[in-house]
Amino acid sequence: MPRKNGAAIRTKKYDRFRGVDFSTDPALVDDARSPWAPNMVADMGGMPEKRPGWRTLRTFQGRVNGLYDAVFDGVTHHLVHAGTKLWQWHGDGETEPALLAEGLPDERSTAVYMGGKLWLFTGGGLYRYDGASVKSAAEGAYVPLTIIARTPSGGGVSYEAVNLLSGRQKVSFLADGSSTEYKLPYTDVDSVDVVEVDGAAKASGWSADLSAGTVTFTSAPAKPSAGAEDNVTIAFTKTIAGYADRIGKCRAAVVWGVGAASDRIVATGNPDYPNYDFTCGYADGTYWPDTGYAVIGTDETAILGYRRLGEYLAIIKEDNGQDSTVFLRSSALDEDGEAVFPVKPCLAGAGAVTRFGFGNIGDEQLILTGSGVYALTTNSFTAERIAQNRSYRVDPKLLSEELSDAVSCSYDGAYLIFVGGRVYGLDGRQPRSYTSRNDTSFVYECFYWENVPARSVLRRIEGGVESLYFGTDDGRVCRFNTDVEGMARYNDDGAAIEAVWSTRSDDDGDPMVCKTMLKKGNAVTIKPYARSGAKILFRTDRDTVAWQAAEGTMDIFDWEDIDFSRFTFNANDGPSEIPFRRKVKKYKRLQILVKNDAVNEGFGVYAIVKHYAAGNFAKT
Repeated sequence: MPRKNGAAIRTKKYDRFRGVDFSTDPALVDDARSPWAPNMVADMGGMPEKRPGWRTLRTFQGRVNGLYDAVFDGVTHHLVHAGTKLWQWHGDGETEPALLAEGLPDERSTAVYMGGKLWLFTGGGLYRYDGASVKSAAEGAYVPLTIIARTPSGGGVSYEAVNLLSGRQKVSFLADGSSTEYKLPYTDVDSVDVVEVDGAAKASGWSADLSAGTVTFTSAPAKPSAGAEDNVTIAFTKTIAGYADRIGKCRAAVVWGVGAASDRIVATGNPDYPNYDFTCGYADGTYWPDTGYAVIGTDETAILGYRRLGEYLAIIKEDNGQDSTVFLRSSALDEDGEAVFPVKPCLAGAGAVTRFGFGNIGDEQLILTGSGVYALTTNSFTAERIAQNRSYRVDPKLLSEELSDAVSCSYDGAYLIFVGGRVYGLDGRQPRSYTSRNDTSFVYECFYWENVPARSVLRRIEGGVESLYFGTDDGRVCRFNTDVEGMARYNDDGAAIEAVWSTRSDDDGDPMVCKTMLKKGNAVTIKPYARSGAKILFRTDRDTVAWQAAEGTMDIFDWEDIDFSRFTFNANDGPSEIPFRRKVKKYKRLQILVKNDAVNEGFGVYAIVKHYAAGNFAKT
C-alpha cells in the first residue's frame, strides 16, 4: 500500500449508483445513493444523468385543467381544458387551436374513452367529444322505455330505469279499444313529446293534461289482435330535481365491464354523494340508470379513484383511520343475462389523498396516500390483498408537500408525482431494494426533479414512442424534450437545468480519525456528451455550505454542434475524468458534490474516486 509521510494512502470509490435517499441523515446514506441529487435520473444502465428539459408549446388563457388524447379514424386528436374553455389543437406550437366549448368549470377534469367517444367529467357537467364537436352528454341522451304492458288506467311492468341525465322517458301501453284517456306514471310532467299508435307518430288527435299526467285521444286506439304487443307509446319529459347533477358533478371515472370488456363507465367524485359511484348503460355514456349506483362504505370518506386488479376493479377511498379504504368490485351476468357488479371490502390503511394520484409500474398498481406511495399487492403466504409502501426513500420530503394538489402518471417505466414544482419518481427499471434485513417488502429506487411546474400531465404514446406533456397554472402546455436531438434538449424553456450528484457525508469508516485528501489521485468520471462539464464542490464537517474546488469540461467534436468558444478536436466518445487537484486537510467527514448548471449541456456521473491518508484521532 502506498504511503504519504508515513501514513498509508487509502482509496474510496463511489460507483454502481442507484438513486436518491431522503430517508436518513446524509452521513448514513448508502454509498450507492445520494442524499441530494436534483434533476438526475438513471440511464438505461442505471447510472445517474441529467434529465431532459422541457419547452412551452402553447399558452392558453387560464390554468390548464386537463390534457387529453383520443384517436378517431386513425388520427390522434389533442384536447386542452384551459380555464373555462376546451380546445382542440395539433400538439405543436404552430397550429392555432380550435375552440370546442366554453363554460366549463375552472377545475381539474378527467376524461375516458369509450364507444368511439371521449367522455369529459368536469364536475360541472358531462361532455362528449366525437372527433368533430363537443356536446353535453344530456343533449341527445338515450330515452329509456321505463314501463311496458301498461293499461290505459295504469300499472304495467318496469322495463328500463330512468336516465339520470335526462327527464325524457317512454311508456308503452296495451290499448283496450275503448279507453281514450291514458295515464302516465307521473303527474306534473314537463311535456308530452311524442305519441305513437301502431308505430306511427300522431301529430294530432290527442291532448295532454300535464298537471294530471294524462293523454286523451279523440277516438280510442284500437285493441291489438290477440298475442300482439303494446301498440301505444307515449314519450314525455319529467324532470326530477337533482338527477342530472348526480352525474354532472362527478370528477373521476374509469372504463369497466363484464369480464375483459370495457363497455361501461363508472363515475364518482360528486361532493353531494361522496361514497357513491354510478355506472352507465351498456356502451352508452348518455344513459345513466337511476338504479345503477353503489354505496361504497361510509359517507365520511369519499371515493377518489379506481385501479384495475386482474378481474377486479379496486375502488379507493380516503382514509379516516378506521374504515376500509379499498373495496373490490367484480362483474358477472345474473340468471337473466343482466350485468351485476358486486362489491366487497378489501383492506384499510391505503387511502388516497387526491383524485389524480394513481399510476402503475408494470402490473403493480400504485396509490399516493398520506403516508407515501403504496402498492396494492397480494400476501405471498395468505393470498390476501395488502398494501405496501414503495416510496420509502423519498417519503420524508414527499410527505412535506401539499399532496392534495399532486398529479401523477406512469412514464418510461417509472411512476411520477408532480407537486409544488417538483417531481418525485419511483424507478421501475432499476433493481428493487429492501430497507432492512427483516423486511420482505421491496421499495423502488427513486429520483427527484425541480423546476417542473405541472398542474396537469399527459403521457402520450404514438408509434410505440412515449412522450410526456404537462400543463401549468399560468396556461402553458409544455413538453419534455425527449424528441429533441443533441444538446438542445438540456434546458428548461431556455434556462439552465441545475443537476447535482452528491455523495454521502462520508467518514470513511471512522468518524474519530482525521483524514486528509491528497492533492493528486482524485477525479470524477463523467459520461460522454458532445458538450458536457462539471463543477466539483466539497463540504466537510467544518463547513456550513459546500465550496467549489474544481471545474472542467468534456466535449466531443461534432460537425453538427460546434461551439467555437470551446472548440475541440477530441473525437473520443468514451468516459472522461475531471480531476480535482485540491488538498482537504483534517476532515472527519467529507461530502463531494458534482454539479452541472450550464445551458444545453449533457451530464452524467459514472464514478467518483478519492485518495486520502488517515491522521490523528479527532479531538472532538
